[in-house]
Amino acid sequence: MPAKILFLLLALTLSGCASLPPSTATEGAARSTTLANRKAETAQQRLAAVAAQRGEAERQFCPNWQQALDNARSNSVGCAQMAVSEQATCWQAVSQWAQEESRYFHALAPLFQSGDYAPPATQAARFFDLAQGWAITCQDGQKACTAASGHRQMDHSKNAVNQFCRR
Repeated sequence: MPAKILFLLLALTLSGCASLPPSTATEGAARSTTLANRKAETAQQRLAAVAAQRGEAERQFCPNWQQALDNARSNSVGCAQMAVSEQATCWQAVSQWAQEESRYFHALAPLFQSGDYAPPATQAARFFDLAQGWAITCQDGQKACTAASGHRQMDHSKNAVNQFCRR
């Protein structure tokens, strides 16, 4: 007996769907099409915006790298020439600055994705990661600074980015 009731309910439900006027189904399909078109248009606009942002970031990459590298040299020389009593504070500031540069170059990597600029952005971020650690070590004095490891890795990263920017 319960199977007959279930069959009757199912038949009534299906007959209700079949009784929808064709215009309602057409309107629903039209609304769905309009919504899909709007979503596609929005996606295209977003892709265009990302492409424009990526293009600008690519144009600015090498000049920003060169400026950051020049600042790193200048800051390092400035700290080394300061009075010994002021050097630790100076190196701490350089460390914080290098951390910000690292964040900047790390943030570029996803924007560049797997394009030509992705590897140099990663190398630039690595350089400033290492520079930050080196500056922290330099807070312990000139001997610690000179003996610090990581120079070879810093040079490798710097040379990779410089080679890319010279092309």
